[in-house]
This record gives sequence, structure tokens and C-alpha cells, in this order.
Amino acid sequence: MKGILYGIGTGPGESTLITQKAIDTIMVCEVIALPSTSKENCTAYKIVKDIYPEIDSKEFLFLDFPMTKDESLLQNAHKTAADKICRQLKESKNVAFLTIGDVTVYSTFTYVKNLVEKQFDVVLVNGIPSFCAVAAKLGISISDQDEQIHIIPASYELKDSFNMDGTLVFMKSGKKLLQLKEFLLQKKSSYAFDFYAVSNCGMTDEKIYRDINELPDNASYFSIVIIKNKKRINQDRYYKFFQNTKCENFPCHEIENEGNFNCLFCYCPLYYLGDKCDGNFKYTEKGIKSCIDCNIPHKKENYDLIRNRLRQECNPQK
Repeated sequence: MKGILYGIGTGPGESTLITQKAIDTIMVCEVIALPSTSKENCTAYKIVKDIYPEIDSKEFLFLDFPMTKDESLLQNAHKTAADKICRQLKESKNVAFLTIGDVTVYSTFTYVKNLVEKQFDVVLVNGIPSFCAVAAKLGISISDQDEQIHIIPASYELKDSFNMDGTLVFMKSGKKLLQLKEFLLQKKSSYAFDFYAVSNCGMTDEKIYRDINELPDNASYFSIVIIKNKKRINQDRYYKFFQNTKCENFPCHEIENEGNFNCLFCYCPLYYLGDKCDGNFKYTEKGIKSCIDCNIPHKKENYDLIRNRLRQECNPQK
């Protein structure tokens, strides 16, 4: 009889939030697999030990997953871990792979699971997701009625995130916190939104932030930022502003604040006015008008300026 691999989410960090099903499953497993080189460095192990001290009587597998984006190194680490687990399963031992949070959300376990399940049965045991625990700690709801929720990893291209409707949840933001902080401060010039952040939710060194300026430049890997009720300032003037951050050429002109870059006039309507457009243009040696140094149509406050300029030229009597 072959063993079974159990992927177990141990919750966000507070030992009392681990599920009874997780503890019951760990109790019947002969082997505990930790995504760490030692017990001392494994948060998931510490969560379980607080509730189930007898875990130390189990056999342990220490699995080393390097913090890198090098695909070859990651694939080797995943294969090595899967091979170690499979050897235990062949001996009819059940293995519990512990992971913080929920086993289905940005979990290293997924990569190991995909390799192991080719030969053995794999069962997933959910844990409370960290962003749900953070919302409860803050006393807020993540979404209301038909509001969308977007879970965004730290590696995501931030500039695209504010194009999404609904609540934004930035996960694993620790090392990218300064970049995220600067991005959000920049967005405050064009958006109104509610800001929340929690570092090490449910742990002894938990920190709660409700002001972007209080957010440290660097914090724990287990840092989550939530943005709610995001609305563009002066949203009744949507017809004056449009931004296509997915455009291959965005931003096609250098501008100090990309959050204010207006793509509405992709091709300047003043171009045909020649040297009467009032823009920062120049003529090339071949007599072609070049607007490379002009940002007039790409500043959101210039909608009325362009409209009035066209009106003057096209209807000079009005």
C-alpha cells in the first residue's frame, strides 16, 4: 500500500487559527515535510508545535527552496523535494507537507504536488488564507456585494494594478515594500482610496498600518497591503482622461508622473496646425514636424486647452 502526500495549510500565523482537520491529518502522518532547512526557521512548524507538541516525535524531511527567480535552480529544488517525498511514500509512509497560510494560494507545495501526483495520491487540506486573517484583524470586509477582489503578488507589474476594479490585495510585499509605498503615494494624486497593511498577522511582532506614510521601506516577507474603495479623483470627468498601460509604447513620452499620463490623444489633434499649435515641436532636416519633446496632449489637465485651441482655429469668429 502506497503512502499519501498531504499538503496542509497551517493558517496565517496565529496557532489557534489552524484547523482541526489539519491537526488530525498531521497526527496520522509518519513524516513531516518542511519547506525549510531547519525547524527553527520554519514558521509553519512553529504554528503546529504550539497546538500539537507531539509533532517532534515524527520523522522530518527538510526541503530547501531557494529564494530566486532562476527557473533552472527552482526546478531542480522542486524535483529534489519531490524525490525525497516519493521515497517516503514508496515505503507506505504518509507525508504531511506544512505550508503557512492556505496550501492553494501562492504555495511552493503546488510545484511539488504536480510532480508527486504522477505516482501517488495527493490530498489538500486548506488553511485560513493570510489576506482573510488580515481583513478580520483590521475589522473590514474584503469585498461587498458584487465587488471584485484581485490578489496581487509582489512580483506583479504594479502600474497595471490600478486598472482593476474592486479591492486590491498585495501579498508577500516585504522586500518590495518601498517600491509599493512609492507607487501608492504617487497614485494618491489621481485616486482616493482606503489603505490598510499588516505585517506578520497573528504573530508576536505583528504590526498594523493605516497610513501609507507610516509604512516602513522594508518589512517582513509576510506583509499584506489592502486597497479598498478606489475611486479616481474627479471621476465625473472620465471623458477627459484615459490611460492604456498595456500599450507597447506606454509611456510614449517621458513625463514626471506616469499616473497622470493621458493616452486620450494618442495622435495630437493640434498637429495639423503646423507652427501654430503652441507645442514644443521642431522640424527635422527633411522638413518633418517632430513632436518628440512635446507633452501637451499627454497631460490630463490639458484636455480643455486642446479643445479650446481647436475651437479657436476652426471657428475663429466664435
